[in-house]
Amino acid sequence: MAFDKETRNKLQSLVSKARKLLTDEFTRQFQSNYGIQPTGEITPLDRLSRLDDATRSVARQLRERIQHVASQSTGRGAVKEAVNRVLREQAFTVLNRFAALRMAESRGIVQECVGGGFDSRGFKVFLTVAGTALGDTCDRYRVFLYCLFDELSLDLGVLFDRYSPHGLLFPRETALRDLFELLNDSELKDLWAEDETIGWIYQYYNDPEERKKMRKESAAPRNSRELAVRNQFFTPRYVVEFLTDNTLGRIWYEMTQGRTRLKDQCRYLVRRPTEVFLGPGESAPEVGSGQWAEGSEENLSQEDLLKQPLYIPHRAMKDPREIRLLDPACGSMHFGLYAFDLFETIYEEYWDLQAAHSSAAHCLPPTENYGQHIAQLSGPDRVAEGHGSGGSPLHDQPLVSEGGAIRADQPDPPSGGVGSVEHRGGPGPQDEGRIPASTLGSPRLDPG
Repeated sequence: MAFDKETRNKLQSLVSKARKLLTDEFTRQFQSNYGIQPTGEITPLDRLSRLDDATRSVARQLRERIQHVASQSTGRGAVKEAVNRVLREQAFTVLNRFAALRMAESRGIVQECVGGGFDSRGFKVFLTVAGTALGDTCDRYRVFLYCLFDELSLDLGVLFDRYSPHGLLFPRETALRDLFELLNDSELKDLWAEDETIGWIYQYYNDPEERKKMRKESAAPRNSRELAVRNQFFTPRYVVEFLTDNTLGRIWYEMTQGRTRLKDQCRYLVRRPTEVFLGPGESAPEVGSGQWAEGSEENLSQEDLLKQPLYIPHRAMKDPREIRLLDPACGSMHFGLYAFDLFETIYEEYWDLQAAHSSAAHCLPPTENYGQHIAQLSGPDRVAEGHGSGGSPLHDQPLVSEGGAIRADQPDPPSGGVGSVEHRGGPGPQDEGRIPASTLGSPRLDPG
């Protein structure tokens, strides 16, 4: 499904309605359950005598979070602003959790748990085991989702950790039914299969009016919250592909001297039809000699110019596990997800090249001239066609981790889970156990 303007507008409308729905719901919970007013007035915890142990624990954690956020500001109204920020965090986390589950459903990673509301297949299976001892339908559904969160948090702890201070609340039945209605709109059902969906949700969650107000009040971000809101813009797929194709893809293209599947896989890789790959120590002809006579290009048409040879300096082959990609503000992890696909192809090609030479050389030295080795193979595209030789470096070398090929940092901790969803939502169930879990970095802005 194409993300044209009409589609994006529909998704933006969903996000705006869901944001208001959850914010209003949690505002009421703040007031009625936890003694926290939007004005910043907070009832002492010891005066909330009617709370059970679980609700009291949440009330305590909310107060600790509000106190921490308020301590980062010295201006008037710091507590009020902290309350509103924590409120937004809770709503943001819940929306992203439900959106991530809808995306996981569409990929067959989990059974239907949100798409059918209280009639979801996964929930019905749970009820056959749990029975009716857990309370009413909404209570049983909440326990069901918490069990699912605990399972998913093994890989996506940033988003699904139900003990995280950013995700302590859960909508009550009326709000939950309204949220189901928004997420299961028939006009948007195809969007949940698209990788870009979570990214657009990430961007649209922030109110444009709030962003304008921040920029009017201060030329520079005044805290981490403003830094995130001012700069959370989703990068469309074609921009991601163009930039990654002509950086990571270009590096491997030049290392392999064009003998790589990436030349077909990378749609936006800039290439010339008459490229000449130079060998070690070789230099391009100087201007003024032979066909490169000075001034000769001035009389050529654009078409003829494209036919002129383009000399590409030699780039020595290296072990691709030494190639690193850093996204310092990963947001929805869109760059990392696409780079993952390119790295997978690169690893497979290098692995096959090593296997082709294992009998004679045991291992391909990273600094060897790729062209010398590729010429010895059965055909010029042997590496590109040789996937399936057995074994894979992906078993032993994580692509996305602190020590792997892709490193992604998220300046805004509540948004970190969005990036991990993008990464884990890419590979399908068939890749389970083959591709290691992701590890996203985040500056330590919160206590603990």
